[in-house]
Formats: sequence, C-alpha cells, structure tokens
Amino acid sequence: MTRPARDTERMLIEDDSTFALIIPTYEGTPFLRRCLEHLKSIQYLGYVILADDSTGQHREFVESCASRYPELWIDLHLYEHGTRFLDKLGQAMDRIRARFVMLCGQDDFVVPGAIERVVRALDADAGLSCARGRVARFRIRRKGTGQDKVAIDLQQHPMRAYREAGAVDRVLAHIRAYSSTLYSVHRRPHLIESFRRTEAATKNVIFMQYLSSCITAAQGRVECVDTLFLARQAHAASWAGRLMRDSEHWPLLVASPNFSVYYQAFRSALLELLRGEPDADERLGERIDEAFVDLAKHGLCRIGVDDPEHEAFHARLTTEGTQEQREVDSIVRFALEHPETY
Repeated sequence: MTRPARDTERMLIEDDSTFALIIPTYEGTPFLRRCLEHLKSIQYLGYVILADDSTGQHREFVESCASRYPELWIDLHLYEHGTRFLDKLGQAMDRIRARFVMLCGQDDFVVPGAIERVVRALDADAGLSCARGRVARFRIRRKGTGQDKVAIDLQQHPMRAYREAGAVDRVLAHIRAYSSTLYSVHRRPHLIESFRRTEAATKNVIFMQYLSSCITAAQGRVECVDTLFLARQAHAASWAGRLMRDSEHWPLLVASPNFSVYYQAFRSALLELLRGEPDADERLGERIDEAFVDLAKHGLCRIGVDDPEHEAFHARLTTEGTQEQREVDSIVRFALEHPETY
C-alpha cells in the first residue's frame, strides 16, 4: 500500500522510516472497523500495520482492509491462528524500517498531533527508551436502547514518567508506581529486545506486561508528555475485560497455584538484567521484592502512589470546555455511532 498524498508539510509520524502505528488484531471486527473508520475520519496519513492472527470472517475482514480503506496507508501482516502476542509483534517489527513504533489496540483511538509531539520528544533525547502522552479511559454503559440512553464514565488511567538516572533505581520506581509502558512510543530495536527477553522468561499475561515494561525502563528513561495522545474504551469484550475472569489475571492471579512460579521467573529475569548495572547491590533481590509488595498494595488495595501530574490532567479531562474534554468528547461521540462496540 502506498502512502496517500498530502498538500502540507509531512509530519514525522507520516514517514514510514520514522514511525509505524502497529495494531495487533484478533477476532475483533466491530472494533477494528471502528478504529479504521476513526483514522479515516481524522485523515490519519501515517503507516499502519495490522498484525493479525484471526480466523474465519474476522480474518476475511482484516484481509479486506487495505482495499476497504484506500485513504489509509495499511500494510497487512498475517500470522497463523494462535501466534503468541509478543511473538506476533516481534515478527511485525522485524519486517519494517521505522525507528519508532507505537502499539494501538483495535479498540483504541489515537490523537495524531499529540503522538507527533511524543515522537519528537523521543527523537530529541537519546537517553529515553520510550515516551508517551496521557490516556483517557472511558466506559459506555447502556441504560436502554439508543445513543440517548447511555452513561459515560471517565476512569483513571495514569501514565507516569520514570526519570531516575540509574537503571536499577528507575526499574524499582517503575515497579512501585507501576504504569505499563506497552502503549507508548518506543525505539523499535529496544522494543524488539524487550519482547524477546520477556517471551523467553514468562508466558503469564500479567507478568509479561510487568517484565516487558521493566526491561523498557532499564533500557532508558521513560518520559510522559502532558498531552492526550490515546483514548481507550473499557468494555467486557476487551482483552483485559476477558482476562478479569481468569485466574491468570488480577485480581484472581494472587490465588493462582502458579503465582509463586510466575513471580520467581519475573524476579530472576530482572536480576539477570540488572546485576551488572552500577547501581545494583547485594540487596537487589530484596529491593525487587519490596517494590513488588508496593505494586500489589496499589493494584489490589489502591494504597499509595500520589500522582499530581495525572490528577491535574484528569481534572482538565473532566472540566467542560478544556481542550482535553473536547477531544475526548469528540472520540466518545464517534464511539456512540458504533453501537456494536458497546
């Protein structure tokens, strides 16, 4: 698929040697259709990869997307059904040349101008492993039939920066005040290495996210640009929503008979990663344990982690007339036009 033409100066995110937006797709036609319709509506001209391992009608829809949406610069990467998530993404990244990549869920909404700011921040600072903006997370609750009979809930979804100079201190700060780096703008070689190490160490979906994020934090500082760059919908059909009913996911994970095995694999991988760092010491294992206790307290009991920067953003998000409120309102109104997704 060739890049659509534009009359104005090209943004960095519209150069496929600089940036690629990767959408991992799986059995989610209504959401993917909505995602691509939204990219079309905002005239997104960047390089979009659909990394798919669906079957049946879902696979057929993915295969048709490049022709269905000629306005978009879509490249299809098709994998066998059941290909593991990180393996699929690693293979997709191996096939492209972009210096920077960002994952976008098939049920997500991007804000291109803000992503451009994030890419430029990452490009300007070689000490950063990744950067991200702020995220708005919303839920649409039905109160009857029709768009006028729904309630919109805005939920907390903090995106934090980790600016500590040393890799060990940065990783421990990331664990204590955990905010996944998965949906960020990454240096492509760094993310490939992170996923490779993670896939070798754990197969649990939660510790997969913890470990890959920790590896990213070890690779360099993590920045958060104070701008809304992604909106995410909470819904029962989402990956996280389905996993909430599984003992492999919080909150049931702590009762899983495999929990200690998962944690030890995570801990061992971090020890191997960090032992050679200048700020590592003989207490590194204990420090990882202590930080993980803080993560569990926050995740299960909502104890700790003050984040004034996020609170200020969330206040703007919920204040009528602010730029953030107008942006998320436009996205929610677009979502309401697709009732099959809520």
